[in-house]
Amino acid sequence: PLQQMCARAGRAAPPILGLPSAPTARADSAFTPDRALSNGELLTLIGKGLDGEITHTLQVVHTPGHAANHVCLLLVEDGLLFSGDHILNGSTTIINPPDGNMADYLDALDRLDALCAEHGVAFILPAHGHVLGEARAAIAQLKGHRLAREAKVIAAMQQLPEGTVEQWVELAYADVPPRMWPLAQRSLIAHVERIRAMEPGND
Repeated sequence: PLQQMCARAGRAAPPILGLPSAPTARADSAFTPDRALSNGELLTLIGKGLDGEITHTLQVVHTPGHAANHVCLLLVEDGLLFSGDHILNGSTTIINPPDGNMADYLDALDRLDALCAEHGVAFILPAHGHVLGEARAAIAQLKGHRLAREAKVIAAMQQLPEGTVEQWVELAYADVPPRMWPLAQRSLIAHVERIRAMEPGND
């Protein structure tokens, strides 16, 4: 849409920045930016306000988990975190292997929490849903929810050691409407991969 707006206004379209898709990405979600970003990179935005020139800085934060090339952006001067699909309001994002990875997702949550503490971030602006206040509390709640779900997955695997993904979903996501189970299977597989990776001998 921004590219089209610029074209209609007769202005040059800005470059599309981001991280290129990993080889694990689905073909229909492949993405190649005009320029690849780097984790920790600072992007300076300069504009004009009523009192003169205004400068804002966006810090790039690589947050794999939902997708291998996912990034969040920290608006440094204002202490705002643009969380994309990593942190949503009203739902949890799907972690869909192989491009999605639950261990990476949880690690990225910890890094975002540390970033919020360092920069005094109070609000998170997700790609879907309303603005989240009390940023660090929101992150802690989300991580707690993920780990509680993982505990249910572990219990399902212990109850049915030879069970199928479909059977485990029925147990681990019993509190979720059955119509959501096909989507939940994707995140369950991501939990199973993390659980098995943490087993002794899989260092």
